[in-house]
Amino acid sequence: MPGQDTNPQIFADADFPALFLAADHASRSTQRRYSAMTGVILGGLVAGAALSGLSRMFPDAARGVAFATAGITSLSFMLTTIRWALKPEKHWYAARAVAEKVRSLTWLFVTDADPYVPSLTGDEASTQFLGDLRRTIQDQGHAALGFGSEFTEHPQITARMRAIRAGSLEARRDLYLTARLRDQRRWYGSRARRNQVAGTRSYILIQFSQAGALASSVLLVSPYMSGWDFAGLFSAVASALIGWMHLRQYQELAHAYAMAALDLGLIEERASMIKTETDLAAFVAEAEAAIGRERTMWTAKRQ
Repeated sequence: MPGQDTNPQIFADADFPALFLAADHASRSTQRRYSAMTGVILGGLVAGAALSGLSRMFPDAARGVAFATAGITSLSFMLTTIRWALKPEKHWYAARAVAEKVRSLTWLFVTDADPYVPSLTGDEASTQFLGDLRRTIQDQGHAALGFGSEFTEHPQITARMRAIRAGSLEARRDLYLTARLRDQRRWYGSRARRNQVAGTRSYILIQFSQAGALASSVLLVSPYMSGWDFAGLFSAVASALIGWMHLRQYQELAHAYAMAALDLGLIEERASMIKTETDLAAFVAEAEAAIGRERTMWTAKRQ
């Protein structure tokens, strides 16, 4: 394929089945849509509180500010209704479940792990794999509502998948270690650190917002600052940040990702013991089960 990376230690997204590409694309797009709608809704609450404070500080502009507040509130209300009706988060979770299931099945297939054992012929293994893909999409049928037509011509079993499966034990083992296990471990580690930092920053901002609300309330008793009421604005900011933290689940994800990275690290230590096809199959099955546990926990917490 033109432009395709031929590095034997690389397994690119384009090497996965069409079903993975469609589910991954649908998951990412619906996640962005859900996050954007939630951000606008929470931002509308903050903007409404800010405009409310301005109307009291500048009574001459109260009419214009009131129209602006009504517009922002209406937008927030409409987006909340649309989000409730469309439920993009449900499509996000379902599409992600399909993508991760297909990703795991693909690695089992290319490494000759159970149920695609080496004793099966190429056609038998392919038939089994395609049947598992069909059952995956049937189990999460509503996820297909978000699948577009971008990948309809992409194969379900790519040439790269067939080439890896036909390769030597050492080649399949090394590719799995590099492109799956270590890559996934690095991903978990980086996401754990990112969520930890984001959670700490959000907590600090919430504390500052709450302190600002308290200070504004105290200043209202001052004869010089009685017209400057920022308590509502700071309170709205704190509430919006709390809502955003609840959406992103920073601390919970940081802990889950860190534990998953540690678990995969323990599994990786046994890679040097792989000597036979049976060893490789057991190794891959254990690693995929560990990754699957993290994904199951992620889905349960989101729902």
